[in-house]
Amino acid sequence: MEEHIFLLIFLFFSAFVSAAPSNETDQEALLAFQNLITSPNHFLANNWTKNASFCSWFGVTCSSKRQRVVALNLPNLQLQGTISPSLANLSFLRELNLENNLFHGGIPYGLGHLPRLRVIDVKNNQLNGSIPTSLFQNRRVQVISLAFNELSGEMWRGPWYVPELRVLNLRNNSLTGIIPPAIGNATKLLNFSLSVNRISGNIPKEIVNLSQLAVLSLTDNQLTGPIPEALFNISSLLSVSLGKNSLSGPLLVEKGNILSHLERLSLTHNQISGRIPSNICQLIQLKILSISFNNITGEIPKNIDCLTKLEEFYIGNNPIDGTIPTSLGNISTLRNLYCGSNSLEGPIPPELGKLSNLIEFDFEENYNLIGQIPEAIFNISSLKHIALTLNKLSGRIPTSTGLHLPNLLELHLTGNELEGEIPPHITNASKLENLGLAHNFFSGTIPTHWGSLPDLRFLFLHDNQLTSEHELPFFESLADCRMLQYLDVGYNPLNSILPNSIGNLSSTIEFFEISDAHINGLIPTSIGNMSGLTTLVFQDNNFTGNIPPEFGKLKQLQGLYLNNNKLKGHVPEAV
Repeated sequence: MEEHIFLLIFLFFSAFVSAAPSNETDQEALLAFQNLITSPNHFLANNWTKNASFCSWFGVTCSSKRQRVVALNLPNLQLQGTISPSLANLSFLRELNLENNLFHGGIPYGLGHLPRLRVIDVKNNQLNGSIPTSLFQNRRVQVISLAFNELSGEMWRGPWYVPELRVLNLRNNSLTGIIPPAIGNATKLLNFSLSVNRISGNIPKEIVNLSQLAVLSLTDNQLTGPIPEALFNISSLLSVSLGKNSLSGPLLVEKGNILSHLERLSLTHNQISGRIPSNICQLIQLKILSISFNNITGEIPKNIDCLTKLEEFYIGNNPIDGTIPTSLGNISTLRNLYCGSNSLEGPIPPELGKLSNLIEFDFEENYNLIGQIPEAIFNISSLKHIALTLNKLSGRIPTSTGLHLPNLLELHLTGNELEGEIPPHITNASKLENLGLAHNFFSGTIPTHWGSLPDLRFLFLHDNQLTSEHELPFFESLADCRMLQYLDVGYNPLNSILPNSIGNLSSTIEFFEISDAHINGLIPTSIGNMSGLTTLVFQDNNFTGNIPPEFGKLKQLQGLYLNNNKLKGHVPEAV
């Protein structure tokens, strides 16, 4: 009798062991996965063979004791195909990394049921369909990274049970619906990114339960309503990006203390209203404040230098008024200063010339800035971008301009009341790509050392009082600007003839205008060498003679304006 009992027990356990998952199950799961994908030069097929233990296969990591698959890491291999549901049979799998490949199809539902799963990273593929709800019911998962795919449908509204979740990255998909209030249950979440989707509704107040949150990125969705007040009392929060939504209400509620150690606050392209509140000074760690393209009113706080670590300050495209506070010049860490398209008035404080780390200096389209441009601005060697277009600035450009701007790429001064000569040293800013001095009162001759600007692409000098020597010698130096695309010197009393050297201008030129510039004589036949031209404007001059047949060589030409001259003949039919 005892022998029969022992035999029955032996048979029972034998059946159980044979039915339980084994390392043979893992091998079969990997081979089924391999069968649905291709790789360049059949790399995976040649490596994953039965001649060697699957634990030695590329990208496979096994536990030392049980020889079971604990990690499958195959990023950046240009793998194509679908993700096999067989991976759900890898019951010891802790990490799945298939990022930066070409997988399509859906994410297998069973992956969310893997009992030991810690990381699932399939970002930057072509996956579609909805997110498996099972992922939000996994008690051990720490990282869910599904960004840069084509996933659609709603984020799951059901109960969340992801007590260990640290990273939820769903950005750059096509997800719809709302942010479920259940997100507040993921209390260990450190990084939550949902940017570039189609999420609507409010930011749920439950998000303030994420007491360890460091990064919140919800940019470029369809979110509405106010920013939850308590968000700025999450002391761990370092970065908040909520731009390109339809959020409304105040920037900050001006009451109580702010506990946040926030370093980045980006709210651009919303409908935020009200003033910049005084308690913004409590964000003492702030490095980036980006609130452009909103409905923020009032003045820039006079004590804005309370933000002593500020590096990037973007407040443009708001109805902000008042004067530029001199205290801005005390924030020595500032690198980017964008205050364009506001309603600021008065002079530019010379104190801003102390910002020795400045890269971007932009106060364009305020319309009511007056006085001279502080000379110290032109001595900030780090500057790459100066934009003061469309104001009422007057005076002269310092004659040393260009000597201390070795990194300058763009200088925009169009639409002011500047006068005097264009300083010849301006061509010493050797990296200059875009120079706009149009619509001012500049006089004297046009500088002739443009050849020292090899990267110059845009040159706008029109609508001034510039004159020139006989045959416009500046054209000869412009021939060395091999990247030049747009050239406009019209509406100046140049009173000369057009030299044959214009034919040496770069074939990259697309737009060339010299209207109403008192140009006499013939149109040089060398015009036919400017093969990249799409628009040529010579109207309102005193050109004489025949229209050159060489215009027929300009195969890209779409707009030709020769009216109000004394030309004979017809434009070639090819134009």
